Amino acid sequence: FSLYGFKQLLDKKAVSVVQYDTNRVGGITAAHKINALCEAYSVPVIPHAGQMHNYHLTMSTLASPMAEYFPIFDVEVGNELFWYIFDGEPIADNGFLQLRDDVPGLGLTLKTEYLDQFDIIE
Repeated sequence: FSLYGFKQLLDKKAVSVVQYDTNRVGGITAAHKINALCEAYSVPVIPHAGQMHNYHLTMSTLASPMAEYFPIFDVEVGNELFWYIFDGEPIADNGFLQLRDDVPGLGLTLKTEYLDQFDIIE
Protein backbone atom coordinates (compact mmCIF):
# COMPACT_ATOMS: atom_id res chain seq x y z
CA PHE A 1 0.00 0.00 0.00
CA SER A 2 2.95 2.36 -0.34
CA LEU A 3 5.62 3.39 -2.80
CA TYR A 4 8.19 1.55 -0.67
CA GLY A 5 6.11 -1.63 -0.56
CA PHE A 6 5.85 -1.62 -4.35
CA LYS A 7 9.61 -0.99 -4.64
CA GLN A 8 10.25 -4.08 -2.50
CA LEU A 9 7.99 -6.17 -4.75
CA LEU A 10 9.68 -4.83 -7.87
CA ASP A 11 13.20 -5.35 -6.47
CA LYS A 12 12.36 -8.99 -5.73
CA LYS A 13 10.70 -9.42 -9.15
CA ALA A 14 7.64 -10.64 -7.24
CA VAL A 15 5.09 -9.04 -9.59
CA SER A 16 4.68 -9.05 -13.34
CA VAL A 17 1.76 -6.58 -13.31
CA VAL A 18 0.88 -4.00 -10.65
CA GLN A 19 -2.79 -3.38 -9.94
CA TYR A 20 -3.03 -0.99 -7.01
CA ASP A 21 -6.15 0.65 -5.62
CA THR A 22 -5.65 4.42 -5.88
CA ASN A 23 -7.83 5.02 -2.83
CA ARG A 24 -5.63 2.74 -0.72
CA VAL A 25 -2.14 3.76 -1.85
CA GLY A 26 -2.56 7.39 -0.81
CA GLY A 27 -4.43 8.98 -3.70
CA ILE A 28 -3.55 10.29 -7.14
CA THR A 29 -0.12 11.70 -6.24
CA ALA A 30 1.05 8.48 -4.58
CA ALA A 31 -0.34 6.42 -7.47
CA HIS A 32 1.50 8.62 -9.96
CA LYS A 33 4.76 7.94 -8.08
CA ILE A 34 4.08 4.19 -8.18
CA ASN A 35 3.44 4.47 -11.93
CA ALA A 36 6.82 6.17 -12.41
CA LEU A 37 8.55 3.48 -10.35
CA CYS A 38 6.89 0.70 -12.32
CA GLU A 39 7.80 2.41 -15.58
CA ALA A 40 11.45 2.45 -14.47
CA TYR A 41 11.23 -1.30 -13.78
CA SER A 42 9.33 -1.97 -17.05
CA VAL A 43 6.41 -3.46 -15.15
CA PRO A 44 2.93 -2.63 -16.45
CA VAL A 45 0.35 -0.94 -14.23
CA ILE A 46 -3.40 -1.41 -14.53
CA PRO A 47 -5.10 0.49 -11.67
CA HIS A 48 -7.88 -1.45 -9.95
CA ALA A 49 -11.40 -0.34 -10.86
CA GLY A 50 -12.50 2.01 -13.56
CA GLN A 51 -13.47 5.47 -12.36
CA MET A 52 -12.23 8.74 -13.69
CA HIS A 53 -9.18 9.20 -11.47
CA ASN A 54 -7.79 5.86 -12.65
CA TYR A 55 -8.40 6.71 -16.31
CA HIS A 56 -6.38 9.89 -15.91
CA LEU A 57 -3.58 7.96 -14.18
CA THR A 58 -3.61 5.34 -16.93
CA MET A 59 -3.38 7.90 -19.69
CA SER A 60 -0.60 9.83 -17.95
CA THR A 61 2.02 7.06 -17.97
CA LEU A 62 3.68 4.75 -20.44
CA ALA A 63 3.51 2.04 -17.76
CA SER A 64 -0.25 1.54 -18.27
CA PRO A 65 -1.14 -0.36 -21.43
CA MET A 66 -4.86 -0.45 -20.58
CA ALA A 67 -7.47 0.50 -18.01
CA GLU A 68 -9.83 -1.71 -16.08
CA TYR A 69 -13.37 -0.76 -17.07
CA PHE A 70 -16.72 -1.52 -15.49
CA PRO A 71 -19.80 -0.54 -17.50
CA ILE A 72 -22.54 1.31 -15.66
CA PHE A 73 -25.20 -1.07 -14.43
CA ASP A 74 -28.14 -0.84 -12.06
CA VAL A 75 -27.34 -2.86 -8.94
CA GLU A 76 -27.41 -1.99 -5.28
CA VAL A 77 -24.00 -3.26 -4.13
CA GLY A 78 -20.46 -2.50 -5.25
CA ASN A 79 -18.96 0.48 -7.00
CA GLU A 80 -22.17 1.95 -8.36
CA LEU A 81 -22.18 4.61 -5.63
CA PHE A 82 -19.71 6.50 -7.80
CA TRP A 83 -22.26 6.58 -10.63
CA TYR A 84 -25.00 7.85 -8.32
CA ILE A 85 -23.03 10.87 -7.16
CA PHE A 86 -20.96 11.88 -10.21
CA ASP A 87 -21.68 12.65 -13.85
CA GLY A 88 -19.07 12.64 -16.58
CA GLU A 89 -17.77 9.08 -16.48
CA PRO A 90 -16.78 8.11 -20.04
CA ILE A 91 -18.56 5.25 -21.80
CA ALA A 92 -16.40 2.78 -23.70
CA ASP A 93 -16.86 2.75 -27.45
CA ASN A 94 -15.53 -0.29 -29.24
CA GLY A 95 -13.14 -0.99 -26.37
CA PHE A 96 -11.75 2.55 -26.10
CA LEU A 97 -12.31 5.48 -23.74
CA GLN A 98 -11.93 9.12 -24.64
CA LEU A 99 -11.25 11.66 -21.90
CA ARG A 100 -12.48 15.18 -22.52
CA ASP A 101 -9.98 18.01 -22.43
CA ASP A 102 -12.57 20.79 -22.47
CA VAL A 103 -13.75 20.32 -18.87
CA PRO A 104 -11.93 21.20 -15.63
CA GLY A 105 -10.31 18.80 -13.19
CA LEU A 106 -11.10 15.14 -13.67
CA GLY A 107 -14.12 16.02 -15.79
CA LEU A 108 -16.75 15.07 -13.23
CA THR A 109 -19.70 17.03 -11.91
CA LEU A 110 -21.80 16.35 -8.83
CA LYS A 111 -25.17 14.72 -9.51
CA THR A 112 -28.12 15.98 -7.50
CA GLU A 113 -30.92 13.74 -8.78
CA TYR A 114 -30.28 10.99 -6.20
CA LEU A 115 -29.51 13.16 -3.15
CA ASP A 116 -32.88 12.35 -1.57
CA GLN A 117 -31.81 8.69 -1.41
CA PHE A 118 -28.77 9.42 0.81
CA ASP A 119 -28.46 10.51 4.41
CA ILE A 120 -26.14 13.51 4.40
CA ILE A 121 -24.41 14.09 7.73
CA GLU A 122 -22.67 17.38 8.44
